[in-house]
Amino acid sequence: MRNRLGPTFLALLLGTPLAAQGSEPEPQQPPDPAAAERTDPPQKLAWPRDAERAIARVGTEELTLGRLIDHLDDRHFPGMRRLMETDAGRGYLESPIAAAWVRQYADVIALEREAASRGIDYEDAREALGAALKAAFEDWLHRYSEARERRGRPLELDQARVDLLLTQFQRDEGLGTELKGWLDVLVPPVDPEAVGLLRQFYTDHPQYFGGVVSAAQIFVRHRDPETLELYRGEARRAAYERLAEIRARLASDGSNFEEVARAFSEDRRTAAEGGLLSGIRRFDDRLPAALCRTVWSLRDGEISEPFESPYGIHIVKRLGYQHLYYVIFNEKIQAEIAATMQRKAQEDLLFDVRERYGVTLLY
Repeated sequence: MRNRLGPTFLALLLGTPLAAQGSEPEPQQPPDPAAAERTDPPQKLAWPRDAERAIARVGTEELTLGRLIDHLDDRHFPGMRRLMETDAGRGYLESPIAAAWVRQYADVIALEREAASRGIDYEDAREALGAALKAAFEDWLHRYSEARERRGRPLELDQARVDLLLTQFQRDEGLGTELKGWLDVLVPPVDPEAVGLLRQFYTDHPQYFGGVVSAAQIFVRHRDPETLELYRGEARRAAYERLAEIRARLASDGSNFEEVARAFSEDRRTAAEGGLLSGIRRFDDRLPAALCRTVWSLRDGEISEPFESPYGIHIVKRLGYQHLYYVIFNEKIQAEIAATMQRKAQEDLLFDVRERYGVTLLY
């Protein structure tokens, strides 16, 4: 089966920190562009000029760039404040990693609030946060070593080299692993030996194991394709005007969805095939979680409301479901079912927390 995920996703995902994939804190409904235009400064992030600039909100609390840098400096990369004064530091603010940090930081603050409501503070979570960092670094190091091996440049590892790579990993990925750690604290692993619980989940969600969904999408870009920062001013206004025109042109029964996708979708590779996205798994790391979650929640032929991902605004039409293979419930599959149960519960919690605590991105 061919996968038509297009450059909007594959090219961007390859340059996006791993922890940002599938964990975007975008609201399900696009924000009011007029309100955003009244509050967003009309310039890109710069340090230290924008230290007090609001980059996100959690409820009524504004999160500033300065608070984000302080958080990174205190918890993940001592020296981040000094790094921001250099050309290398300024480069971070001009790359997609800055937008990923904003999303992850807003999520972390919301999850910390949820943890506090359950009587859990940062000290209580330290062990789980450390375990998340260790697991993520070991996975990254394994993949990095394999990639070097394939290029004929095997990685020579000694303790000094490992320490250096870990420091770099914490700088770039530490915030994402902290997000995963908080999710692990609030939704711990499912016991793979809890046969009754696993069997019930498997019975309730058989499509998750061996099934894929095909869909069509219309994509409207409202973020800079290079930095992934939110558009402002005239560019933002034009994006929402385009979205309004698309919605006006769509037939109520979705019969012309593919035609409109060909004409208007800004993911031009998928647009050429009427917006086709095939082979979408329920938890598909090639795609934003909001897209997989939405597509799988629809009935065949149903069209979604506009929703946001870290890349832009999407409208999707579910085309159909296909079961590729059948999984027999036995001891070999129990660990996979347990991991899927935890992942679903963590995703449900994250989307719920974003809504309840009012996560809003301003960058």
